[in-house]
Amino acid sequence: MTSATARLLKHSCPLSAIPADHHCLWGDLAVIPPRPLLLEADARLLPTKRTGLSDHWWTSRSQGGIDNKGQPIEALSDFRGHRPIYALAAGAGDGMENRGKRRPLVLYGGTLFEHFGHLIVDLSRLYQLLPLFRRSREPIWFHYPALTENGTINNPLVLSWLECLGIRKRARVLRRTLLAEQLVSSPVLYRDRCFVTSDFPRAAQQALAPKLRRRLLALEPEGAPIAYLSRHRLNGGTTRFEGEQEVVEALGKLGNVDVICPEELSIESKLGLYRRYRLVTGFVQAAMLLKYFLPVPTTGSLAEQLLLVAGRHSLNSNWVNLENAYGFGDQMLDCSIDSHTSIESVTSEIASDSGSEFQRHHRFNVGLVIDQLRTLASH
Repeated sequence: MTSATARLLKHSCPLSAIPADHHCLWGDLAVIPPRPLLLEADARLLPTKRTGLSDHWWTSRSQGGIDNKGQPIEALSDFRGHRPIYALAAGAGDGMENRGKRRPLVLYGGTLFEHFGHLIVDLSRLYQLLPLFRRSREPIWFHYPALTENGTINNPLVLSWLECLGIRKRARVLRRTLLAEQLVSSPVLYRDRCFVTSDFPRAAQQALAPKLRRRLLALEPEGAPIAYLSRHRLNGGTTRFEGEQEVVEALGKLGNVDVICPEELSIESKLGLYRRYRLVTGFVQAAMLLKYFLPVPTTGSLAEQLLLVAGRHSLNSNWVNLENAYGFGDQMLDCSIDSHTSIESVTSEIASDSGSEFQRHHRFNVGLVIDQLRTLASH
C-alpha cells in the first residue's frame, strides 16, 4: 500500500508487521525456500476411496501416491494446518505390484476441492507444473473427493477455474489405480495455515491461461477508485459479520466506492477487479486470494488491498504468509469490538460439503469501518 494511503488509515497495520500472537491471527507464520519437482519412477496413484470412517470428514476418504517400494509418497499427502486430509492407511500399497493401468508419463496436479478458497490455493502442485508443461498434450491428473462414482466434474466453480487455467480439456480425475513409469508432480508451494514457499508468487502469476492474462493486462482503471467486497447477501459460509448491512448502506451514499458481491461475478470478472480499481477492501474472503494470480507487469499496477478482520481467528495466517512472499504492502484493519464482548463460536475446519449456514458469527466496530472508508473515499 502506498505510504500516502496508509497514513490516512489511523488504525490499520501492514500485513507484514502482524505479530504471531495477534488476537485475530490463526495459524503459523512461515515463508520457506523453494523445493525441487517431485520425480518418482514406477509409482502408483490410488484413487479416492471411502474409508467407512464417518466421525470426521477428513478421515471419511483416502487417496494418494505409492512409491516403487510400496510406501506412501509423503509429498503428495494433503494437510490443513498440521492435520492430514484423506490420508492413506498403513499398508495401502500392499499386494498392488501388478494392478492398475500403466502410463509412461503421469502429470499429477493435486486435489480439486469445491470450496473456492481451497480450490484456488491448494492446487499449488499444479501451478509448479504449468509453466513446464503448458504446451504439452499430456493429461493432468487430479484427485477429486467430491466426485461420485462413475460421475463427472460438474461443479461450476471447479470447471470455471480449470478454464481460467487453460486446462479444462486436459484435466482427468483418478477413478482407478494408475501406474506411472515416471510420475511428475511437486511438493505443495502453500500449506493452509502453515507456510508459503518463496517461489509460490512466480508459479501462481504464471498459472492463468495466456489469453486470459493478456485480457487482464489490457484492463484499465475505470469508475470509482474503491471496491468494497461485501458478504451481506451470502446465506452461508465460514463467518457472518453482524452489522455489515449498515456498512453497505453507508457506502452506497459515497460516490467513490462501488459495493460488489463477488459471488455474483465470474472468476474472470473477480480477477479483473484488481486491474480496474485502486483499492479493494472488505472482510477477509476467498475472492481476495485471486490478487495473487494476477500478472504484474509494473509496480503498482494492481489494486492495493485492505483486509478487514474482527474477532479471534478472523485472520488466517495464509494472508500474512502470502504478503511476506509477495511483498505487495497490503494492510489489515482490525475492527474488533473488545474481545470480551464479541460474539464468537468455536472455529472449525472447512469441509467441501459443509452446510449452508455460517460456521461462526462476529460483531465488529461498524462506526470504525464506515469512518475509515469515508476517509479513503474522500482522497
